[in-house]
Amino acid sequence: MPARRLVLHLGHAKTGSTAIQRALRASDQALARAGVLFPDPERHDNHQLIFPHLTGELPEDPVQMEALGGDAQAARDNAARLWDLLMYRIADEAPDTVVISSENHFRPFGEEALATLRARCAEIAAETEVIAYLRSPASFFLSNAQQDVKKRPEFRYLSPSRFRDTLEPLLEAGPGPVTAVRFARDVLAGGDAVSDFFACCLPEVEVDGIKRGAAEENTTVSAEAMALLQEVFRGTRDLPSGYDSNRKALRKILVACDAAVPGQTRPRLHDHVRALAEARCTDLEWLAETFDIRFPDVSQHDLSPEEAEAQYVQLRDIADLCPIDPERQDALWEAVAHSARAARNPARKLARRLGL
Repeated sequence: MPARRLVLHLGHAKTGSTAIQRALRASDQALARAGVLFPDPERHDNHQLIFPHLTGELPEDPVQMEALGGDAQAARDNAARLWDLLMYRIADEAPDTVVISSENHFRPFGEEALATLRARCAEIAAETEVIAYLRSPASFFLSNAQQDVKKRPEFRYLSPSRFRDTLEPLLEAGPGPVTAVRFARDVLAGGDAVSDFFACCLPEVEVDGIKRGAAEENTTVSAEAMALLQEVFRGTRDLPSGYDSNRKALRKILVACDAAVPGQTRPRLHDHVRALAEARCTDLEWLAETFDIRFPDVSQHDLSPEEAEAQYVQLRDIADLCPIDPERQDALWEAVAHSARAARNPARKLARRLGL
């Protein structure tokens, strides 16, 4: 027998999704007492592994595809296995509410995918509620670019109507009502996404039983580190010996060194880039009319959306986005190279293994 309710949390990215997911996982006892099931996401914090079965689609992004295992058929088989496990747990535990969360899936779904999603959600629960937290355009653009250069040589293009592209099809043909919340401390219950999510979506869970999960590893790095990461993944910078095939290890060293090298500051967009990120958006009026969401940090600009878009698509390098201190960038790379050489020193490697 299906659960009574499914909460489908779709992020979007960089709005505290991982913190929500880790809190749900850490609060399993409180959730169980309240009749709430948060299925085991297995090797990820979110439920991206099961989504190929929920929508019938695989991601086009190669990085997201790699996170599913890289092989299309293996990804589909694994999603089907996780679906069977979810159905078994619902039958065995008879939860009142099921929560599925994946910020990777704040994206447009076609008619076929939405039809599949509706059918799957109906098998999970009698009713489905969709919730998404939304971050203002310039803030999200910078945060998303930072996340991208930690994994990719280029930051991904963002649609100028990304809110409407995703939310309108869900409103018209999704599995249930859609709630959108502006991601801002002055709006969120308790001032953060975790408190807000539990208060709004899971009020039946006792507050004293809610536990925060481990802190995210997605550390904010400086603009200098962002520029170096982009060069590392582009292959345009000579890497220390032994790291050509292990750039993720070098990324870890670079992030650690960034915190240690003097002068680290949070990155900020050039003023003209911030203006482009805001002026190109074509769905902010729709968002205000549909969800009563307005971003107070968005300014009025003389640029038309078309003019802003024409300049936006020319942005390529981190230096195009943010001010960079070239002297600190050189110092940071020198520290990275030194740490990378030390990490590959046989004596140091043996000492780490022995815990010395």
